[in-house]
Amino acid sequence: MSTPTDPTTQPTTDATQPTDGTGAATTTGPATSTDTAGPLAEAEITALQQALAAESAAVWGYELLAPWLAEDARPAAIALSRSHLQRREATAERLDAGGATPDLAAPAYQPATPVTDPATAGLFAQDLEIDCAGGWRAVIGSTDDTELRGFALAGLSDAAVRLAQRKLAAGVTPATVPFPGQA
Repeated sequence: MSTPTDPTTQPTTDATQPTDGTGAATTTGPATSTDTAGPLAEAEITALQQALAAESAAVWGYELLAPWLAEDARPAAIALSRSHLQRREATAERLDAGGATPDLAAPAYQPATPVTDPATAGLFAQDLEIDCAGGWRAVIGSTDDTELRGFALAGLSDAAVRLAQRKLAAGVTPATVPFPGQA
């Protein structure tokens, strides 16, 4: 997972809305059924905070790697950042609705491997999705609550699809794993 680092290295990009055909991942979108959300147990809070941290890192990470991609691939990276932003916001709302204070996103993160070219940008995107899948898998394992499990399953499914897409784009086989999010 990316680790927080110096805020002066936070990337900025043009956040124009991509048009159809950019190759952006189609996701189920964040579940936002906080109307039926009840109080969260400590294990659920811990797992949700872990998922929130992974989503925050992914928002930042896709902004970091976008400039390293080919011009026609940049809108898809921005769309992926926005998808993670929506999931992050929904997760923060779920924590708040459950009586917990969401942790703030770090101002910047340190990739496990430096992003220096399109190939390392692709590897970093895979790392981001692996971390998100792991976060959502932890939430599923932390609860018996049907609503929260559904919320987490949507996050895990989206991360697994995006990971497979990133692997296919990089020519990695197999592109899928039997149990996404399992270390």
